[in-house]
Amino acid sequence: MSSQPNQSLIDGIRCLQYLVSSGRAIGCRELARLMGINTTRVNRLLMTMASIGLTMQDEQRRYLPGPGIHALAAQAIRGSALFSQALPLLERHAPKDIVVAMGVLWEDQVIYIYHSEPGSQVTQALAGFHMLPAWQSVIGMSLLAAESDEALIPRFTPEQWQQLHPHLVQQRTQGHVVWHHDDGEVSMAQPLGARPAALAFAGMWQVNDDVVNTRLEALHQLAAQLTQKT
Repeated sequence: MSSQPNQSLIDGIRCLQYLVSSGRAIGCRELARLMGINTTRVNRLLMTMASIGLTMQDEQRRYLPGPGIHALAAQAIRGSALFSQALPLLERHAPKDIVVAMGVLWEDQVIYIYHSEPGSQVTQALAGFHMLPAWQSVIGMSLLAAESDEALIPRFTPEQWQQLHPHLVQQRTQGHVVWHHDDGEVSMAQPLGARPAALAFAGMWQVNDDVVNTRLEALHQLAAQLTQKT
């Protein structure tokens, strides 16, 4: 039996992920361009998934997630120990006066599993918060640091790499990232042990070093709780 990955299966899963994450109806050509593969192949994949209800078409023959996505999403949430075990801890112990987020990496994008805003009574989680390019996210910076510079450099523009690289060094040497944004915001993140996920605090504005250090210690403590629980 061949040990080579099944490329058709890989392309199908990627196609579905790009479609769902787009947040809108999308045509085959645009989707093919995003994925970097042939339009005919994308069309065949989408039609195949439509046959089992994972995709559907609108009046302009653009593709949307189909009803089968809801079943798949529910099964994925139930099967995610990270989500189901971390959520109660975050709801109880996460600070309420700043942004708290937990996310994972997918194709150099951060997917938020948990995202809460100060004062909000509703947590934005799997279906409630958009993706963000990893180089624009403190979570992305924290998780990308696990890869070598040689693997990362070809995937980013020189401008993106200039912003990203100092934070990769910080993660590798200190075990966390603290990002002082140009507009005065401070955000911070650290990975959750061996899991491909990271916890972040953000939305801290014009704070001094004492506040940063206090928040960083709280981040470490909450991350330790999540690591032990999950």
